Amino acid sequence: MCSVRRPSVVLAVPLTLLLQSAVFANERQNTGVMELEMGQEVSRVSQHHPELEGQNGYPGVGGKADGSLKHGQSLPVLDIEAGGEISVSENKIVQKPWSSKSFESKGKVQVVQYVAASRGAVRQNKPFTDALLEKQISSEKLDATVIVNMADTMAFAKGYVANKLVKNKIKRQAVNFVIDDDGVGLQRWGMKHQSFAIIVLDASGKVLFAKDGPLSENEIEYAIKLIENQII
Repeated sequence: MCSVRRPSVVLAVPLTLLLQSAVFANERQNTGVMELEMGQEVSRVSQHHPELEGQNGYPGVGGKADGSLKHGQSLPVLDIEAGGEISVSENKIVQKPWSSKSFESKGKVQVVQYVAASRGAVRQNKPFTDALLEKQISSEKLDATVIVNMADTMAFAKGYVANKLVKNKIKRQAVNFVIDDDGVGLQRWGMKHQSFAIIVLDASGKVLFAKDGPLSENEIEYAIKLIENQII
């Protein structure tokens, strides 16, 4: 494990990451135990949004999610060595290697956010994160992981972003913050550059929903309702 060095001078860069998006600003968006069978829940939600069933990002029963993220399957294993998960240990902030395999053992419904470290990317799905926060779902029921892609960030701004992540982790330890310095998730999960992806997993780590890029109002409603049905 290696200690995270906080920059002694905060660079004046046009970034407000973690300040403009509720996904980084409130610990309440952590997440829940699935008690009903996945296919039944997807089917129930689809009754309210039949136009979305089977579309990309809206997997109906037997459908597919975006790119390489397939509905009903575990995420392709993503191992991050450069960067890693931010944690607090004995009053010290450390970073350690992180693997998506951890999703399979959490026993909670999970919302995973893979977001580029830029203001434009963060804004893409702020409406979704705001809507999820309004539900005030307990962290005992829902688990949240924020993976920040640093590969699309200018080198001089990376220290600023890392410093913000450290401060947010100290305040909101229930949220899992992961730094992807090399952007390995872009290829492994088929993500886009300068984008913000939302992924919903069931309690065993299987993909229920995946969308890379801004969610529409209908998509936001669909995803929120899917999460709520999973944690009943």
